[in-house]
Amino acid sequence: MRIDYPQLASRLKQELAPVYLLYGDEPLQLTEAADAIRRACRRHGIGERRVFSVLPGFDWNDLAAETEALSLFASSRLLDVRVPEGKVGQEGARVLGRYGDAPPPDTILLLVLENAPPAALRAKWFQKLERIGLAVQTRTLHGRDLLAWLQRRANACGLRLSGDALQLLALRTEGNLLAAAQEIDKLHVLCGETAIGAEDLARMVADSARFDVFDLTEAWLAGQPGRCDRILSTLRAEGTVPAVVLWSVTREIRTLLALQDDRRRGLPVAESCRRLGIWARRRPRLEAACQRLAPALLHRALRLAARIDACIKGQAAGDPWEGLRALCLTLASGEIPMMTSEASEP
Repeated sequence: MRIDYPQLASRLKQELAPVYLLYGDEPLQLTEAADAIRRACRRHGIGERRVFSVLPGFDWNDLAAETEALSLFASSRLLDVRVPEGKVGQEGARVLGRYGDAPPPDTILLLVLENAPPAALRAKWFQKLERIGLAVQTRTLHGRDLLAWLQRRANACGLRLSGDALQLLALRTEGNLLAAAQEIDKLHVLCGETAIGAEDLARMVADSARFDVFDLTEAWLAGQPGRCDRILSTLRAEGTVPAVVLWSVTREIRTLLALQDDRRRGLPVAESCRRLGIWARRRPRLEAACQRLAPALLHRALRLAARIDACIKGQAAGDPWEGLRALCLTLASGEIPMMTSEASEP
């Protein structure tokens, strides 16, 4: 059965389908749809997951062998197959066609086809899988559909954007859902759960663009403590809101952790970056930071960020700017100093 992306959430509340085909030209929706399916599988007790990335040199016999093998570690499993170019080739068509003829028991197949050509949707293997599962299409949003998506996204985090504010946000992000989602997250950090009009949105977007919070992130990713110190001093003197700085830093920490997790699962860096919406020109710096900063250090940095957040909200004593300085210098140097509040930790 073929459905549109907005219908997926209600479908996942029901019994899981044996096959999910994700395809379309909107990368954020593809990523979030795949994440939603993985979460639904975990809720249904599916503990084993095998990831296959169809890149040059991929051997479809590996997937065929996996479908024929019994699950060794759990009563059910998820086969997570990612096709970045959307083309499976003749061998892939053969393996997927056989899967559609006789799907293995206690197995969920998640097939993500990025930029799938129209011919793929007419292929026999696709139609076989579609008949026994769900084919979910994502689309680039325009006009009213885009405004409705922005409204739902803002409502989900408690923001109430006026009609004019929605129009302005759509204009500023030019239909790029990833950029729009990041702007909404930033507005939530700045304003909390509140109503925002067009004038307020224009002012906040302009203000945040003026501040070099992203320069700060690039500095600690590159391991430049001195530059971090100088940028932080400038941001503080210019009156930058500490919450915006913290949002920018913690977002990148979580990106690094996601990249490291993908690497441990054998996912190629190029595909991981594509999944996370990372621009090609930023990949070398992020890859270098992944090598330099251990996961344990990044998790401790997130705990430090949580204490800074409590200071910003008045829930704990301390100077948020001093905390931000310690956090950024920690990330730039790759060494976490012992904090007073951590002295009693085991």
